[in-house]
Amino acid sequence: MTLQEPRAQRLMLELQARDAWNHRDYQGAQSLAEALAASAVASNDAADYWNATFLVAECLRKQGEMGKSQLLADELAQHPLTQESDALRARVLTLAAFALQGSGDLRLAALSARSALEAAAAAEPNQVAIRIEAQNALIAALAESGKLEEAWIECLVLAELLSTEPGSQTNGLGYWAIGNVAFLLKHITEGVAYHQLAAKNLSPTNDLDLWARFNRASASLRLTAGVVEPETLECIERAELASSIVGGTERDRLELSLTRGQWLVLTGQFDAAIDQLRGVLDLKHLLASHTAAEAHLFLGQALSGRSRNEEAVSSLEASEGLFLQSGAEDRASSARALIESIKR
Repeated sequence: MTLQEPRAQRLMLELQARDAWNHRDYQGAQSLAEALAASAVASNDAADYWNATFLVAECLRKQGEMGKSQLLADELAQHPLTQESDALRARVLTLAAFALQGSGDLRLAALSARSALEAAAAAEPNQVAIRIEAQNALIAALAESGKLEEAWIECLVLAELLSTEPGSQTNGLGYWAIGNVAFLLKHITEGVAYHQLAAKNLSPTNDLDLWARFNRASASLRLTAGVVEPETLECIERAELASSIVGGTERDRLELSLTRGQWLVLTGQFDAAIDQLRGVLDLKHLLASHTAAEAHLFLGQALSGRSRNEEAVSSLEASEGLFLQSGAEDRASSARALIESIKR
């Protein structure tokens, strides 16, 4: 075997792994990336090992394995290549931030995202995409924590970054994040405008799975802002159709079911909402703790709508506890306020 043969084999593994990733075969991409990492270790190729391990971590996150993804991010943070590069450090910290958010540890997610931004700022000036991704991670963690005013300040920073970049999927993700926070702040006009910008930059042809998740999230945020209109239902239906085609993970399907349940609650279809949300909560161990808290919150509202107050309080107390566990104190307070209103 020549010295070039292992490198050629690793190149083939990398191409196959990327192809599997592009086809949303995250389990297949993970297996190929793990083989690539093992080959890189055998050949003492640090760069190939770093890239392969990062891809494994991304695949784990896509499959909902947030804890395992975070562990790999922590391992890569100690890698010599990461220690030598601000850009690589920013990428690893952003990966960790998303994994922590997915696990429901919102405080640490925000801290990791802020550290990622510091590293990105210290990197070469042309690393705008890395800064945008880190900014997205910070906004998501702050918004999920209920720190909406802080999140909006970061949104304005992100909007400035996006204004300097040509249209792309990265821009779409950024406008999506900004629109989310606008809806949560009840800035309905701005929320709709930013989500329309996101839709222009996200294509169902390029990534149907991402399109499904965007429409689900847009519907959920519109509902949270009280926008119960036909366009909101259209978002849910687009997400359900796209999801039925691409499949997605069980976690994706549960989150979509949760959004449909939220719609049922807000449109007064309480019996259907109770059935829908109990189905979600049967598998709540697959969800981030703050997402499970939302399911309990909506179920409590539906039960209250049917005057099943004792059950409603029990569900809302579970919601409050999970929000507190996630570090979302403001959202826990909302659950507590609903409990008090029922008890009165």
